[in-house]
Amino acid sequence: MPQERLSNQEFFTRLTTLLAAATNAHKNTIFLSQKPVPNATASDSADEPCAILIRATDGAKDYAKKVKIATVVAPQDLEVFYARYAEVSKANMGTLKKRDRKKRNKLKAKKGKEEGAAA
Repeated sequence: MPQERLSNQEFFTRLTTLLAAATNAHKNTIFLSQKPVPNATASDSADEPCAILIRATDGAKDYAKKVKIATVVAPQDLEVFYARYAEVSKANMGTLKKRDRKKRNKLKAKKGKEEGAAA
């Protein structure tokens, strides 16, 4: 089932709401993703910039409760969009918890020492 694509302005409004809700609920996960959307009418030219699909979700495991939003940004609007995107993200992510990578780094270091001792 295709997801509804919002206008850029509506996307920022909902993204602000999503980030605020996650902050107030003390949730630690918001997924932001982006990927190029190839033009159907354009030839296979790598020189032409293509539109970008931007998605955000709250990461809820229950599919019925999951909040998903998306928008498509035209190539000529990318610079203005990214400036506003950074502004909204930085303003609302201040209280979200950073990802803890210490455990993963400790496991890598331990594995490296074991391999070094075996050689």
